[in-house]
Amino acid sequence: MPDGSEETLARAVLERSLRIRRGEVVTVETWSHALPWARAFLPEARRLGAHPVLVVEDEEAFFRSLAFLRRGPWPRTVDALAEVSDAYVYLGGPEAFPRLFGLRPGDVAAVVRRDGERRTPRGGRARLRSVRLAISDVTPTAAARYGVDLAGWRREILRGSLVTPERLAGELARWLARGSRGRRLRIRHPNGTDLTVGLRPGRRRAEVGDARDGASWQRLPSGVLFVPIAAGTAEGTWEANRPTFERFREPPISLGAKFSFRDGRVRAFEFDRGGEAFAAEYASGGTGRDVPAAVSFGLNPEIDRAPEVGELAAGSVGLLLGGRPTAGGRSASRFSYLTTLADADLELDGRPWAVGGRLLRPETPARRARRPRGRRSRLGGVP
Repeated sequence: MPDGSEETLARAVLERSLRIRRGEVVTVETWSHALPWARAFLPEARRLGAHPVLVVEDEEAFFRSLAFLRRGPWPRTVDALAEVSDAYVYLGGPEAFPRLFGLRPGDVAAVVRRDGERRTPRGGRARLRSVRLAISDVTPTAAARYGVDLAGWRREILRGSLVTPERLAGELARWLARGSRGRRLRIRHPNGTDLTVGLRPGRRRAEVGDARDGASWQRLPSGVLFVPIAAGTAEGTWEANRPTFERFREPPISLGAKFSFRDGRVRAFEFDRGGEAFAAEYASGGTGRDVPAAVSFGLNPEIDRAPEVGELAAGSVGLLLGGRPTAGGRSASRFSYLTTLADADLELDGRPWAVGGRLLRPETPARRARRPRGRRSRLGGVP
């Protein structure tokens, strides 16, 4: 870990994502393994004139009390602290997450997630501004489970977390320049992917790391656009060329996910690796499991192959099956699976939109006026 990286991250989160103001109360909740990162927020918050509160979930004490927690309702830390906080920072855990294997999925979610909890304080105050930092998910235990280099993973997550909301908003604006009006998207890749989906108008959802509106938890690193898919429109084939990482699945890495769609539903699937785990979850997924809910477009230029954040990588396209309310889809399925494809060619309403994952420059009226007429290129098209 480079010297000063904790302070650099804390300063970026407080100043750029949370926009902390003098006199505000900032709660920093952390698991004990992430204390080096959490401590850095205290002097940085005080430098800005804010009042920080540090809340620590001691991992060993948590596991000693796990049997008691399973008998009753799980603690709702955010709900209680939201009453007195203006902003919230969460560094998740536990580091020894394999000790949660065997718990029911709902119990695991109660331990590791924060995005489903209430964020609106009482008394008519503004919504709680909140961020969740992925840097605490980068641990020796997780790196060993995935078989990746710990230091490289940490560097990529740190670089991605430092990309400013303004820069991500600029990338988002480029995608929306034409994408906001698109109705039919075709995704192609030399690996065999050729999928066409209809896009639902209006319900685009973006994450750019700016928590000012308090409408939802902001993940850091951030940078993704979700566009819901119109019901019954998916036709063709999809094959992922990037892994899907899920620390609570066995095996934890899925490779080569292939899906065939007809009349808007999955008709067949296969995997190069991890297909058994997917099939087991899919079989119990219930209504909506076979419906593609949304496509995603990555915006973060510093994310490439880091585990668990593949949909953020600039130029990547993701396909979401089943339910995930944050993506704006309509599916009510408890099943959710996101798979990603890098370097794809995209057509929007029959016109090229991106080649090899790179957006094409939109053709403005001025550019059309300057385009030569009547002269053919050597490739047979109009220049």
